Amino acid sequence: MAKSTKSEQPVSVRRRVLIIDDDHDILDLLEIILYQHFEVATALNGFEALKIAGLFKPDLILTDIMMPVMDGIKLLNTLKKQPETAAIPVIAATAFIKEHSVKSLLNLGFAAVVSKPFERNTVITLIREKLSPHENRA
Repeated sequence: MAKSTKSEQPVSVRRRVLIIDDDHDILDLLEIILYQHFEVATALNGFEALKIAGLFKPDLILTDIMMPVMDGIKLLNTLKKQPETAAIPVIAATAFIKEHSVKSLLNLGFAAVVSKPFERNTVITLIREKLSPHENRA
């Protein structure tokens, strides 16, 4: 029987997170915050995100709500209609957060809502929490 070596042991697969925001500074900040914990891809609007999601196969999506070309709500609706992306949890990110808007966004199908500006630990914890029910997803 051959002795197991370090290279033969399973490599931990990093979970994939797609971040969408039309603000380059926010994308850069989130990428810096998340890259140590997740494999990260970025997009500047919902239309671009749909193309990337098909190739990147994210485990979770974090999207701004107000963006040009395709906003976060239209993106969510499109994702939920496609069988290959329907089960991906989508977190809404918005600077305009009020209790009634949070409830509305959750009722639309967002897995959670996070406010801008982001607090590093809050974003990481929320993403991990929303990924946990999907740990065994292929």
